[in-house]
Amino acid sequence: MRAWHDLLPLALTLTCTTLPARCRHSEVTRSLNYDENKSLLPPFYDKYTTPATNISPAIVYFDMKLLDISTINENDMTFSVESFVTYRWKDWRLRWKLEPKELNPCWKIPIENVSRPLNFSQICTEKYTAQISRCTKEDPPPPHGTRIILPLKFLEDIWQPDAFFKNGIRSSVHKDWVANEYLAFYDNDGHIGLVSRMSITLMCHFDFHHYPHDQQRCEMLIQSLSYKSDKVEFRWCEKWVNATSKLDKDIFSLPHFILAQYTHEECNDEFPCVRAVFVLVRHPDFHILHTYVPTVLIVTLSWMSFWIAPEATPARVTLGVTSILTMATQYSQSTKNLPPVSYIKSLDIWMITCMVYVFAALLEFAIVYHVHYRRSLAAEVASPTTHHNGPSQVTQGLGLTVPTLERLTTAWRDFWRGETAIDEASRILFPVTYFSFVLAYFVLLTGPPDTSVPYPSRSHA
Repeated sequence: MRAWHDLLPLALTLTCTTLPARCRHSEVTRSLNYDENKSLLPPFYDKYTTPATNISPAIVYFDMKLLDISTINENDMTFSVESFVTYRWKDWRLRWKLEPKELNPCWKIPIENVSRPLNFSQICTEKYTAQISRCTKEDPPPPHGTRIILPLKFLEDIWQPDAFFKNGIRSSVHKDWVANEYLAFYDNDGHIGLVSRMSITLMCHFDFHHYPHDQQRCEMLIQSLSYKSDKVEFRWCEKWVNATSKLDKDIFSLPHFILAQYTHEECNDEFPCVRAVFVLVRHPDFHILHTYVPTVLIVTLSWMSFWIAPEATPARVTLGVTSILTMATQYSQSTKNLPPVSYIKSLDIWMITCMVYVFAALLEFAIVYHVHYRRSLAAEVASPTTHHNGPSQVTQGLGLTVPTLERLTTAWRDFWRGETAIDEASRILFPVTYFSFVLAYFVLLTGPPDTSVPYPSRSHA
């Protein structure tokens, strides 16, 4: 009596035969054991030789279903993604039985007549193509067929692409009850597909010039380890890349970033390569609440000393020193999660300017206190009978003849002779210049950075 799992492929086949409408948009899946797969390898098969033809290299198609961006580590300049990664290729040397048989452009001759080494022109006809129809825009969709699940051990006996993540630090295939990957053969066009659910940690050279209003351009580079572009070519599966449902952007709104752009490029140069580009835009809300608002309040608080009498030395000194120490602590907290970089960031300009204003407020009190002290000494030395004669009757009578510039100069001198002249001027000068800086900062320094950065070197590592 046959086991139920032996009858399952037959049941699926009968179901799709009797109910074609139900299976019109799906592929039947069945599996082969390892011994059956071994019989598909012809004599003289060399797994270390690429399946390139006489007219074209072997083409490997990639597609990637992004599941999540789990971690963005700015201090280490790394980011981690969870993704389904699939790559597909054709190998004309394998003796697959395609359905229907007229689709098979290879192995029209008996296996006994095959020469060594395997010759493409002897085994396949001109109808053979290394392209996979489901991955190209110009080709019609392939007819529905059977997806045959192969044991992963079969990869040890056939040629497979030696792709690796060029900027990867570590990667792993998920394993729950079983390893989250499978190998499949599609008998409608004869291609092999390896699907893996992976966790990948990648390097990304962050640019913090505009931090915290920055956007980062991170990449995932997939390159061949040993084969050059004349033997193997990497491409993205175009129908997948252009699909509108490949990415749900609502899922990728991270705590500090949002995935604003997700594109795919080919970079076949000396070595075959494909690239996925992630453009991450930082949310400014966190720094508005935890950096900008507190520092503006601290700077404003330091101006309160302009309304305190010069005689209240302890109060003004305590307010100024406390404001400087608080600003220094705020600066340290705002940059503790960033790597030490050798250039000035937008946040540095903001924090240093705020610290300069707080320090200037304390320095202003030192000047006010010195002037007040000098005037107090002068008042004690002066004779109590000394008085200032008022304007003469002639001057009073001829007031209109005094030049306007002279009157303004006299008023300016009289203003600075006042006890609180410096404080009164600071009450206007400090707010006007500071809030002018705030306006210029958010207009000029928080613009988007230049995204036309050069790509990393494509030279082989």
